[in-house]
Amino acid sequence: MKHPKRLHHLKIQRAPQGRRYQRGTTLVEWMVSITIGLILLAGLTTLIAQQSSTQTELEKSSRQIENGRYAMQILTEDIQMAGYYGEFSNVAGLTVPGSLSDPCAVAVTDIEPAMVFPVQGYDALTTGLSTCINAVNHVDGTDILVVRRVDAATLTIASAASAAGGQVYLQSGLAPSGLVFEKKMGTGSTASGFTLLTQAKPATAAASGIPATAAIPAAPAPLRKFLVHIYFVSPCSVMANGSTCGSTDDGGKPIPTLKRVELSASGNATEMNTTPLVEGIENMQIDYGIDSTGNDGAPDGQFVAAPATTAVWANVVALRVHLLTRNNEASTGYVDPKTYEMGYDSAGSVQTVTPATAVQSYKRRLFSQLIRVVNPSARRDQ
Repeated sequence: MKHPKRLHHLKIQRAPQGRRYQRGTTLVEWMVSITIGLILLAGLTTLIAQQSSTQTELEKSSRQIENGRYAMQILTEDIQMAGYYGEFSNVAGLTVPGSLSDPCAVAVTDIEPAMVFPVQGYDALTTGLSTCINAVNHVDGTDILVVRRVDAATLTIASAASAAGGQVYLQSGLAPSGLVFEKKMGTGSTASGFTLLTQAKPATAAASGIPATAAIPAAPAPLRKFLVHIYFVSPCSVMANGSTCGSTDDGGKPIPTLKRVELSASGNATEMNTTPLVEGIENMQIDYGIDSTGNDGAPDGQFVAAPATTAVWANVVALRVHLLTRNNEASTGYVDPKTYEMGYDSAGSVQTVTPATAVQSYKRRLFSQLIRVVNPSARRDQ
């Protein structure tokens, strides 16, 4: 039996069902990938922008808080030292003038009678102050504070003679007779007029292990620089024209600033110079506590915006200071709707401050502190 011939042929291998080999990406796939990438990029960009904005606002707030604390620290330290006149303590024995002294005056004959007012203030002025604060350089409605004291450091008469002739000094000591303790005020150019002496000390013999001491003769009493500080709020920090605040100051965005006018000297001339202290201080209001009984050094009754008479000013023993601070830069989209309570007005009612519409985009913070005028009050409670 014949067998059929076997046919030999090639077997074609086929890929299993379900397996496909990718040879490229389609346009639709590219578009989907790009869209997803753009969404992720937009989200990342938004996140970075929000973090940057948040960080900027935090930095603004930190600077604002630091400025407020620093300004309050400056005022606190100076107010606590008000009325410090070195070894001279008989301030109660000084004659109280019939009117408040001009804090801008530079003549010794004007400065010395004002020693009876360690602190002096002006409530809600709109006219500036005498000759040393131009009305344009003062924010209307804010208070002005004057502090008088001497420097803690002492100078010998020889040192004063070589210092600026216009510098004002206070000397406290015994009269040449050695019987009366008094004070003298003058400038460095009149150092020869400071004739007060320290008290002589006799020699002491050794006793109970304590060595003997030699006699100490009377010597010229030291001098202390007399200080007059006038604090006020100015509408700008750095004046472009050097004399008055204007719309072009501080890069075209004037920054309200706490400033201080100081009694100083230039050669043989006595003068008042202005120094910017802290930026971002928008408002300052001060209330005064009066020791009306005159015998315990503590304020009696409600604090007042301004004592009515010079006799009452001489009895100020405490201050309540209110500072309204703001950021130096506006915050986009922010509106400050708050009304701030800042002590009392001249009628004895609670005083409120509401930021003007044009500046409500600045964030603010209110600082308030009760400060004792240590030297006058301590003399009373002894």
